[in-house]
Amino acid sequence: MRRGFSLIELLIVIAIVALLIGLLLPTLGTAREAARSTQCASNLSQIFIVCRTYADQYKGMTPALGRPYDKPPNWALVMQQSIGMGGTNADELYVSKSMLVCPSSRAFYGRDMTRTYAINVTGHAGRPGDRDNFDTEGTTVHVRLDLLQRPSDTPIFLDAAVPNVTTGAPPTRTASVLDFRDEAHCKTRLGRFHGGRSDAFAPLMNGSGFNAVFADGHAAMRREIIEDWREPLP
Repeated sequence: MRRGFSLIELLIVIAIVALLIGLLLPTLGTAREAARSTQCASNLSQIFIVCRTYADQYKGMTPALGRPYDKPPNWALVMQQSIGMGGTNADELYVSKSMLVCPSSRAFYGRDMTRTYAINVTGHAGRPGDRDNFDTEGTTVHVRLDLLQRPSDTPIFLDAAVPNVTTGAPPTRTASVLDFRDEAHCKTRLGRFHGGRSDAFAPLMNGSGFNAVFADGHAAMRREIIEDWREPLP
């Protein structure tokens, strides 16, 4: 006669399965976040390629760092047009699925995002000694990539966070500029979304790392801000 499972045996099996799931979830979550970080680094590399191509056509200059925010040649909107996106303004060009969106940032905020990266504006923020100000009405401000002294050590684009101050930008867009000499920018605008753990119960535990692409084209995760990054860009 075939004997079924007893209640105790069934409970033991359930407990073993629950234990295995508990052991596997962190591993699966870590693998998921590693995949997101890899995709983020790929996005940044693509963004830099577009930026470098643009600079080759415009005497070594990047697209506009800040103004005009709502239309090209703003750097982010130039990126969208480069991949064939139709439109002439921010409302038409920003979409939730593009190289401008880090998947870890989307997981962290729990909503579709349309821009999650910032461009380095150190030396172009209107501070004493700066050559110009990216936020001046009626002007376009650029970085001269060809004049950088240490391209392999100079971040150009990096993960950004939604600032904890009112900026007028939609909640689907993070900060688009970051000045490494501004401590408030470093604390509230730098998107430290990588290097943490994610699983079914915590979609993304804020990590300590951020991805950046450097002026020589390589992308990497960093955890610390290097003092040299505070030097004004040309």
